[in-house]
Amino acid sequence: MLSHIVTLVSSYERNHGERPNVVYMNETHYGYLREELPFVRDHNDVVAILGVDIALNDEAMHPQAAIVRFASENILVS
Repeated sequence: MLSHIVTLVSSYERNHGERPNVVYMNETHYGYLREELPFVRDHNDVVAILGVDIALNDEAMHPQAAIVRFASENILVS
């Protein structure tokens, strides 16, 4: 899952010319991601490693990268 998320973020940046600030995923995806990072203690460390925030969404069938904005400010949702 970690390599998938890194590839997803890189592809988004290459295709859109801007790095995403959030990845939407469901609880199952997040669980798999955390299993690959056993040395990581908390969510903030996961975000720091990925360089993007994570928004949990049960309707997300597949992880999706996005840029979330509120007015001119980026909103991080973890």
